[in-house]
Amino acid sequence: MIKYDKNRYIEHLQGMVRIPTVSSADPDKTRVEEFRKLHAYLEEVYPLVHKTLKRVVIGKCALLYTWKGDGSSSQLPLLMTAHQDVVPEGDHNAWIYPPFSGVLDEEGILYGRGTTDSKCNIQAYLDAIEHLIEDGFVPHADIYLAFGYNEEIMGGEGAAGQILHDELQNRGIELGMAIDECGGVSRNDAGRYIATIYISEKGYADHEFYIDEKGGHAAYPPLHTAVSKLGKAIYELEENRMAPKLCDPCVKEMQARAPFEEKYPELYADPRGSEETLLRMAETEKEFNTMLRTTTTPTMSKGSDQANILPEHASIITNSRILPSETLDDLEKHFRSVLKEEVQFRRIKGHNPPAVSSTDSYGYKLLQSIMEEKYPDIVFIPSMMAGGTDSRYYCDLSPSHSVYRFTGIFENGRTGGAHSVNEHIDTAILEDNVDFYVRLFSKYGL
Repeated sequence: MIKYDKNRYIEHLQGMVRIPTVSSADPDKTRVEEFRKLHAYLEEVYPLVHKTLKRVVIGKCALLYTWKGDGSSSQLPLLMTAHQDVVPEGDHNAWIYPPFSGVLDEEGILYGRGTTDSKCNIQAYLDAIEHLIEDGFVPHADIYLAFGYNEEIMGGEGAAGQILHDELQNRGIELGMAIDECGGVSRNDAGRYIATIYISEKGYADHEFYIDEKGGHAAYPPLHTAVSKLGKAIYELEENRMAPKLCDPCVKEMQARAPFEEKYPELYADPRGSEETLLRMAETEKEFNTMLRTTTTPTMSKGSDQANILPEHASIITNSRILPSETLDDLEKHFRSVLKEEVQFRRIKGHNPPAVSSTDSYGYKLLQSIMEEKYPDIVFIPSMMAGGTDSRYYCDLSPSHSVYRFTGIFENGRTGGAHSVNEHIDTAILEDNVDFYVRLFSKYGL
């Protein structure tokens, strides 16, 4: 009989948060020594995991664990993925407590970079497995854990998710299901439990738009400089966005949300019948713009290095999120159709949207049955993520299209701050998360 121990989970998560595994866009600047400290810490506090599972380091510091099943199941293996890296901490002075101190306040809130994104998932996976091994459990099917080290920079050269994928592929491994971060359980105002399971996510791209000119002294300017021309071009790009589209994942999500939608219940109940109205609303409302459109957002800009110098190279960096029904090629054709020839662009990095996962698979139904045991009358919302996760790398390894972004975390309004200062988690929800994975590992392959 498993005895859950919230204090044990808090200590484990605190220990992880106190190791600053910050990712870097430059692969040569990966803080390998910090990741090695995390590896040593995991080995110290999860002795049974490291005695029972086989762990190998892939690439610079990705971790791949193998938990062999007893051979009783015909199900393909289960993959649990998460990332060890965290985003930079930002302004230390804006934090209530130092970002890598792992302070637990008197209300049970644990502060620190990585508490929610996503060291809490690593902690929950490993605590669940430690419990199960203590209890004498052996999984029915093989289970793999894949922990990357540069998820937060969204791929590019040396992406750990790709390296881990390639290792599994080279071993000839196909997956019955893969689970990654995000999603979870909440409760609406009427007291109904709702499980958000992300079955898809948008694609991603960073582009540099630029104009090269002769430059010179700012006291002798042309009528329009490279900066002003580029600014106008980007404004034109914002004024001529890609057309909104109602894709299948959005239809599923809206229909599932319809019974609880207060503002637009009729539109959500019949998205296809309301398509014209929804597409029109995407022109003015942020929620629908994100859901129904491939978006492009200017985020960084640069001109010359000094105020009195005309820029020889002016650039603006944009970030795009691509609908599952569109591609990088569609995005770049749109750029060229809007921009004047003097404005050039190059793709810094990017990937097409991954495959949309099934809501009729063994894996999806297993998630439903587990959550129905914990929360009677729970409602499931298959959703599309605007952000991205490492789960996208594993879609082609799952013949049943069973790659989901879902956790056992109960969202009670006391957890937040991912990617901003004062990231924090309510430690009251840690036990629920561990319990979810105990149930998942116990039932997978039965």
